[in-house]
Amino acid sequence: MSLQEIIKVGNLAGGTIMLILLMSLIQISPLRLNPWDRIFRWLGRKLNCETDAELIGLREQLQDLWIDSHRQGILRFARECRAEIIHSSDEWGNILTMAANYEAYCHKNGIVNGVIRADIEFIRNLYQELSREHRL
Repeated sequence: MSLQEIIKVGNLAGGTIMLILLMSLIQISPLRLNPWDRIFRWLGRKLNCETDAELIGLREQLQDLWIDSHRQGILRFARECRAEIIHSSDEWGNILTMAANYEAYCHKNGIVNGVIRADIEFIRNLYQELSREHRL
C-alpha cells in the first residue's frame, strides 16, 4: 500500500467516526431530532415486521394457535378420561386452568362451542367425583 492509499483509508475511517460522533451529539430540542431513533426504528422494522398490519396478523395467528392448542388439549384430556387413563394431580390442575382460560376467551369473544363446553363439564364432574373418592 502506498502512503496516499493509507491516508485515503485513514480519512475514510476518520470521516466515518466523525459522522457517528456527530449523529450521537445531534439532538435539536424543539424538533426532537435524534438520528439514532430513526435508524433503530428502521432496523427494528426490518428485523421484525414492516408494518403494524403485519404485527396484527402475527398476533392473530398466535392467538389462533393458542386457542387451537387449548381446544385440542381439552378434547384429548376428555378422551383419555373416557378411556380410563389415569392422570396426575398436576395434569388435572393444568387442564382445569386451561379450561378456565378457554372459557374466559370464548365468553370475551362471544364464541359458542357446545362440544368443548360438554367436555369441560365432563372433566370437572369427573374431577369432583375423583376428589370425593380420594383417587387423585
